[in-house]
Amino acid sequence: MRLGSRKLSIAGLVVTVGAFAMLLSACGGATTAGTQQASKDKQIFKPLDSGANAGDIDNIDPAQIQFGWDYEKAVMLYPELVTLDDNLKVVDSAASSHEVSADGLTYTFHLHSGMQWSDGTPIDANSFAYSINRALDPCIASGVAYYLYNIKGATAYNDAKNCTAGADGLTTTGTLIGKSIVVSDPQTLKLTIEAPAAYFLAAVTYPTYFAVPKQLIDKYGQTKWVDHLVDNGGLGGSVYKLTRWDHAGHLEFTANDKFSWGKPAIIQHVNYTLYKDVNTLWADYKSGVGDLGYFPAAEINTAKTLKGSTYHTGTELAIDYLRVNWALKPFDDARVRNAFSLAIDRNLIATNVYKGLRFPTIHMNVKGLPAYNPDLKNAAGDTGDKTNSANVAKATELAKAYATENCSGDFSKCTPVVYTYSNGSSTQLLFAQVLQQQWQTAFPGWPITLQGLDRSVELKTFSKLQLGWDGWGADYPDPQDFLSLLWTKAAQYNQSSVNVPAADALCDKADVNPNQTERYQQYQQAEQAWVDQGAFIAYGQRVYNAVVRNSISGMDVNASGYYSLFNWSTSYVKA
Repeated sequence: MRLGSRKLSIAGLVVTVGAFAMLLSACGGATTAGTQQASKDKQIFKPLDSGANAGDIDNIDPAQIQFGWDYEKAVMLYPELVTLDDNLKVVDSAASSHEVSADGLTYTFHLHSGMQWSDGTPIDANSFAYSINRALDPCIASGVAYYLYNIKGATAYNDAKNCTAGADGLTTTGTLIGKSIVVSDPQTLKLTIEAPAAYFLAAVTYPTYFAVPKQLIDKYGQTKWVDHLVDNGGLGGSVYKLTRWDHAGHLEFTANDKFSWGKPAIIQHVNYTLYKDVNTLWADYKSGVGDLGYFPAAEINTAKTLKGSTYHTGTELAIDYLRVNWALKPFDDARVRNAFSLAIDRNLIATNVYKGLRFPTIHMNVKGLPAYNPDLKNAAGDTGDKTNSANVAKATELAKAYATENCSGDFSKCTPVVYTYSNGSSTQLLFAQVLQQQWQTAFPGWPITLQGLDRSVELKTFSKLQLGWDGWGADYPDPQDFLSLLWTKAAQYNQSSVNVPAADALCDKADVNPNQTERYQQYQQAEQAWVDQGAFIAYGQRVYNAVVRNSISGMDVNASGYYSLFNWSTSYVKA
């Protein structure tokens, strides 16, 4: 899932290669509150957060969600067939059980009976069939339909040319319901996929597989229905219902008393305040506002010692990287892409810019995921710790070779470069300035300027940007989520015109390979092929951080950096 500039978590999670170990790492003021739960009327939690859309969430329609913080809130509202627990293990949720056919192609989900939305509307296999097919419907134009492409016939069905919209806003030219999406009875849903895929069940935890309220969509239409979630006391089909969304920085979730297929939430009201920038958020938290807060990197020492709060930190399955647009000069040349990567001193950035909130890396398939490759080479042939230091000599050599052929040997005559960073973060601005300085040192005279955009604007204009910041967090703990989903030529997330046929072929094999050892080797080879060609410029794996008032127990995120469904049944306000 896409990341923004906030620190996405508060739990102390240490990730080791091939395993996830929940090890609390916290320091700060001592807890003075009791350990008993406060009364039900006092179970109110007030997190301070930032948003992708200038102080608002980006989208709450499961068919369109791509940000981590929107994902987190969707889990609170919409039923999931299966979900990820705190250790990123797939477990049943609205499905009481599931089974896979011997050939690995058909997944059968047996649903709990008696499930309802908060307005009393039943939730059954038809609800999920409608929702999954809707997310694939070409008239919905989902930017995350790729998560559903394992389903047989999904890629062809999702083609925009198939959109002939009917009165309900969906295409009239076909459906996968009754074909590869089959409702055997109200409690049984069958999904048939194109080829065996080791990661498929984990992919079913993405919001495109969540049930959506058809009753609301039928009444208000395919796009306007989300604006009516708060009507008549709010609507939800999971542990919470949405009771306030003012698009001005405030969201309120209220416990859903119709939730019946898991442990109910202890916290009765979750009142989010969303900010345009983390500096204002942090100033409010320090003044006593809210129960959870994030902070700019420069404030880490203050966060660690803030009275009445506890500081939490841990490694996250998330990567920060730069997108280089292969369709635009000068990044249509691998020498330039690799030169700009080699010129970066990742160690300095991790220490001086992020203050330890990132650790340096050139990997896209991050440490802690299967198929992590400790021997990954950069464009200079370096491995290990050496890849995290700048190799200015090699960077300059590559850039000069390009300039000789394309710029009359003069960097000042090369195509100007504009680096785009996300607004709302002093850390992002500082990072951009440091990058600019490092590149100008390696390529003196090359015109390199900076521009800041709101994250939502940045995302919508990636295909037009030369060079820009991006981030990715695990949807599920599999290399397919960090490689095939992002960088193969046909991937919807490939908005930089990356095209390395050898890597695509390796991922095509790995995605369906039942032999895990071979599969991981294929992903490693694909990642190396992309690094060789400068497909991306990874620079830092995230170390998440937050502060939480000592009056709050729990609120621990998983390795993907968001609150799991189970978090809400264990976290509470202390007495």
